[in-house]
Amino acid sequence: MRRTELDLCRIFACLLILMIHAAADIYHELPLGGAAFFAVTLLSTLSRAALPLFFMLTGTLLLSREKLDIKQNFIHRVLRFTGMYYLWSLFYALARALSGAFEGPYDFLYAVVAGHYHLWFLPAMVMVCLFLPVVHAAIHGGKLDGRYVVGLFLFLGVFLVNCNLTPDPAPVLYRFTQNFSLDYLPYLGYAVWGWYLSKRAYSRRTLLVAPLVFLAVTLAASILNRWYSLYKNTADGWLFHFFSLPTFLQSTAAYCFFLALKGRTFRRVKLLTELSACTLGVYLLHPLMINVLERFGLAPTPAAPVSSLLVFYLALAALCFALTFALRKIPLVKRLF
Repeated sequence: MRRTELDLCRIFACLLILMIHAAADIYHELPLGGAAFFAVTLLSTLSRAALPLFFMLTGTLLLSREKLDIKQNFIHRVLRFTGMYYLWSLFYALARALSGAFEGPYDFLYAVVAGHYHLWFLPAMVMVCLFLPVVHAAIHGGKLDGRYVVGLFLFLGVFLVNCNLTPDPAPVLYRFTQNFSLDYLPYLGYAVWGWYLSKRAYSRRTLLVAPLVFLAVTLAASILNRWYSLYKNTADGWLFHFFSLPTFLQSTAAYCFFLALKGRTFRRVKLLTELSACTLGVYLLHPLMINVLERFGLAPTPAAPVSSLLVFYLALAALCFALTFALRKIPLVKRLF
């Protein structure tokens, strides 16, 4: 059964991701003491719940199942996200190669392995999905094939380590091991947290309290980020970390709000379902669309930072969703999203 409230949450999280990257440059170009800097800080701080929400959604959808098909999870999530990572890394490396960014084939190969800056989310999701069967078995008291656990050990504890056990570790091999680092495992906690929250009942009161908590935490964190930036004399995202207490509270409040919508009647469900299905494609494409808009002169400017940022953001969101929607209508291309 399709859960429209989770589709809405996914769309919301995707829109927050776009704001993070839309505001990234202008955040560092404004005078620290001005009202414009605080406004952009507010928008940037508000967006930090984005990544936790995606992991919370994954936990809710997979850990809520009485039975988790390990083979299907491995093929449709682990292998699919891994393939997407390298395919889109190749795409962005080729785009850079056209502008003469690489001195030789080795630099190009390293760029493919390292991936574009925003693609780290895919290996992080791979690591979370690899360990979800272990968590699922623990939660539901199920049996987990020992071969699966041995496979995790052989891949993470033997294979990846031995990639670098050479007299002079190859940078490409080292970068490959970092793609599947255990450093991503804390995001598994957000998946479990999302599942835990989804098992609770929410009253209509949550629809009022959750947004108020979200806005109050955002305002407080923005004030603290501004204070710290003034203290350091440089634009600093002190509380931008995805595991900072404000981000945790923001993502929890936002998620509870959407969970409280469960069972309600929604209009245009088909449209919301389609927009939700576009979110991964929007995530994959949006850095390219940022470059396209900037080439056409539509970018945030210090002269009118807030208004230009909002116009840029709205154009970026409209372009990314429209393009992804169109590309998903092409059968073979649809598989890339």
